[in-house]
Amino acid sequence: MESSNKNTQKSSYFVKQAGFLKVGKEWNANDWNARHNPTGYHVLYYRTDTNPTKAVLHMIDGDMTLEPGKVYFVPAFSVLKSEIDGEIEKYYIHFESDSIEFGLYRQLFERCHVPETPLTKELFDIILKNFDKNTVAAERRVSGAMDILMADFLENSAVLPRDTERFRPVIEYIEQNYRMKIPVSDLAKIMNVSTVYFSSIFKSAFHVSPKQYILGKRLFESQLLLIGTNMSIREIAEKIGFENENYFSELFSAKVGISALQFRKNARI
Repeated sequence: MESSNKNTQKSSYFVKQAGFLKVGKEWNANDWNARHNPTGYHVLYYRTDTNPTKAVLHMIDGDMTLEPGKVYFVPAFSVLKSEIDGEIEKYYIHFESDSIEFGLYRQLFERCHVPETPLTKELFDIILKNFDKNTVAAERRVSGAMDILMADFLENSAVLPRDTERFRPVIEYIEQNYRMKIPVSDLAKIMNVSTVYFSSIFKSAFHVSPKQYILGKRLFESQLLLIGTNMSIREIAEKIGFENENYFSELFSAKVGISALQFRKNARI
């Protein structure tokens, strides 16, 4: 097994951990995030074996069956539990990204998996060999390999490059201020258009309303705080911009599928 968790990159992708594993029944877990991804990173899987073994991730919005010869994108905090009935071999990459485009991944990545290509194994190997090296050359190799791997998920995206550029000042403003109350009218002013028109063109471009996008940012941070701090539910709700703890709790349960307290408990088992 090749594995490490050192992070040295300074690019749009930050690989925290990568390796190649043979896994079996130990992968079965009702607390997947706690056992396999406790720090809440996005994950790429690439299954390389040809076994008939069935490996399934039970996710918030449905099941994902990992099949040989495919690369899978697993968003952070999206898995509830995992099941396997034999043994598989797989590459894995745990990562995050600071790119604006990647912040819209739920709209950009319409496919959760893509077929392998003649380059797939080589790209994963490049990342494994370089992600924990503190050199400019290694950073460039990792960044380039990640760009190529992620490009396949974006190939048929309904979000156009010109839209991500057009709304870049708005997305940057949200990234800096999403913990505070952000009237949609303030976002509209950044683009010098009316509130109604702004809401319409934002949703047309990204297939989600401005308020829904901000809500997604807040819920993502709440999951990080639940795992990484001892803050109370009330303190977390206030920190990410919710004045009402009960509303936050109800919303978290509705969006994530379990309560905030159960989410924290699962992560600490």
